Amino acid sequence: MEPATIESLSVLRAKSGTEVDKEIYAFKDKGGRDVGLRFDLTVGMTRYVCSRRDMRPPVKLACVGGVWRYDEPQHARYRFHTQWDIEVYGTASIDSDAEVIDFSRSIFDRLGMSKDSVEIGDRRVIQEFITKRLKMESNERAVELMRALDKVQKKSRTELLKEYTEKGFEARDLEKLLEFGGLKGAPKDVLSRLGELKLDSAAEMGELADRLAARGIKNYEYNLSIVRGIDYYTAVVFEVVDAARKDLGSLCGGGRYDLLPKLLGRPELSATGAAGGIDRAAMSLEGIKAPQLPLTLVAFASKDVFPNALEMLAKLRSAGVRAEAPPLERPLSKQLEDASAMGARWALIIGKKELASGTVTLRDMRQRSETQLPFKDALEKVSKGD
Repeated sequence: MEPATIESLSVLRAKSGTEVDKEIYAFKDKGGRDVGLRFDLTVGMTRYVCSRRDMRPPVKLACVGGVWRYDEPQHARYRFHTQWDIEVYGTASIDSDAEVIDFSRSIFDRLGMSKDSVEIGDRRVIQEFITKRLKMESNERAVELMRALDKVQKKSRTELLKEYTEKGFEARDLEKLLEFGGLKGAPKDVLSRLGELKLDSAAEMGELADRLAARGIKNYEYNLSIVRGIDYYTAVVFEVVDAARKDLGSLCGGGRYDLLPKLLGRPELSATGAAGGIDRAAMSLEGIKAPQLPLTLVAFASKDVFPNALEMLAKLRSAGVRAEAPPLERPLSKQLEDASAMGARWALIIGKKELASGTVTLRDMRQRSETQLPFKDALEKVSKGD
């Protein structure tokens, strides 16, 4: 599905409060209503599901669409970009979180980007550490400290200490938090350390590791600095990153966000999902040579057999062969020149002689040799590539 392009500003604010106004295109429509362009796909999809009490959970939705951000255009960050998005709505289940991570991982595997790793955190673990170890009871102050962790990849420790001490936080608390946020690595190692700290909320991270192992997912690590910057996230959060292209930021991110359905009138509904930028994925793929099927040019010796050439072109393409045919006015010699210029591996030639004998002439553009054979044999030959 695709959610509405324009949403009520009150719905968009359900995600991050009035602070979101600074990051989106918001305006009054002709009816004087406060509206804004969607800045992600999650809000609109969640609003839709919350309005459909007839839909039986789990509800699984996916979308590809454009989103707008009121931001200064810069490297890998645009005012308009295209996202893919997946969401699962139903009862709170670690299996849904595992499925969303599995789905996201599979997208990058299919793109040949298996080198990219998944980094997983859990906001409940961070909040428990802040409450138990830093003795901070105020939820607002705890969330503010989570934002400090979210900035670890963008700012130095010195910059973060300066920023947050100016906000009234103790330097020793910030040091402890940043040290805790530095916990990163194999799940068993991170879970062992969390066990030593006696953090009860780490139990589900253990369950998640079991679920991911059962699904055969290995290329991931636990990273306690992953909290995601949006406040409605409530539990497991994750990002997919290209270790060789840190300048791109995360290629995709997501997690559990049970607060949003609650804000939209469905407190019993749990939600988890992920979204990724297609532009960033494309940039990550730069320099990777994509496999390409060899090209076959269908050539014709006279205008009389041009319809037959087009018929063969259609059959080749239906069989999955990458094929082209030149315009009607090109003589055969020019067509073969075109085949060379286009880097064609094969030229499949049809003329009156071939038409009469029920064959085609297959020219090997590399060896510059020709063979006359039935079309089905030529099709088998070019389908094999090299």
